[in-house]
Amino acid sequence: MENLFIEIAQFLSGVYSLILILVGTPLNLLCFYIFTRLVPNRSNPTIIVFAHLALIELLIPFTWNINYVVRELLWKYQKTTSIKNVEQHSLFICKLIAYGAYFSLQCAAWLKTLATFARCVSLHNNWPLKNWLSKPVVIRRVIWFVVILIGFLNFPILIVNGKREYVNDQYNQTKIEIKCYQSSFFQFWEIAHLLLYNFIPFTLMIFCNILIIRQVRESRNRTQRSKLSATSPKHHRTKTSDGGRLTKTLILVTIFFILFTSPAAIFYIFFGKKIKNHKNLITMTFSNLATTSHVTSFIIYWLTSADFRDAAISAIFCRPITSQRHSIEDKQHDKHISDQPPLAPPIVQSNDVDQRKLPLLLSS
Repeated sequence: MENLFIEIAQFLSGVYSLILILVGTPLNLLCFYIFTRLVPNRSNPTIIVFAHLALIELLIPFTWNINYVVRELLWKYQKTTSIKNVEQHSLFICKLIAYGAYFSLQCAAWLKTLATFARCVSLHNNWPLKNWLSKPVVIRRVIWFVVILIGFLNFPILIVNGKREYVNDQYNQTKIEIKCYQSSFFQFWEIAHLLLYNFIPFTLMIFCNILIIRQVRESRNRTQRSKLSATSPKHHRTKTSDGGRLTKTLILVTIFFILFTSPAAIFYIFFGKKIKNHKNLITMTFSNLATTSHVTSFIIYWLTSADFRDAAISAIFCRPITSQRHSIEDKQHDKHISDQPPLAPPIVQSNDVDQRKLPLLLSS
């Protein structure tokens, strides 16, 4: 009975991995297209980071999750192959999947941290860093610096991971097997991965969100205390609401990231070496849970941003997007025109004068 339950759970985990790939791929592509082509505030540093984040999160399901799909849904039911994991197919695939998994996960975590930090800097007008980081060219350079740095830190995986071994099968024939993740280097790297993917980004994201919430509350209090003119509050509230949506997005991104990735970190730290039974199932479950946080970004953007929601609807249903910012500017332009005093055309006045002169001429 227990074995049947484990087999069903493994099969469902493989199906869930397939769903993450099929759902996450178009959603992340759509996020990248919306952030680079459709949203009105594309020059915002946080939006620029979100666009690059969508490309990184696009790669995550194609690492360990693709292995779960092939292993649990295909190779497990084929008796002709002795390969259990995709990484065992060749030394190149072993190195590529391992490097891609660690690199993409850590890169996604640090880009989310960078997005939160960029938003925190943009809210503090007295910080000298604001004018520098608010430039689109600068934030793109910072993004590429983070990506290259994470890629360099994970470079030893391409060198150390994977080796060929000659073993004898059941027919006493010698064959080559690929041993992946068997190096003693991974005993150290698992700890480094938890620091780079979980704890350091956790700490920085929480700290930046605390500063963001404090600054937003102080800004609201100053707005309530100040006496604004009759026309300026409308514009001010619009700007504040746009910033509030972006703040909500970052807070939800942080919460989802912590909720979905913390169980895996806690398991590997406290129970990774103690639990031996069904470790593959537990590892697969926590890995799918962590990948879910990188697939659900589209849902967070949809729920918290009206601009993103309008852009997504227009992209999905091939409708022209109507920018709320343009409509506000049009209303202000129309109001400015309506406030101007009307000019009486001279032609009408001359006609009136001629009409008053006409009876006098007739009477004479």
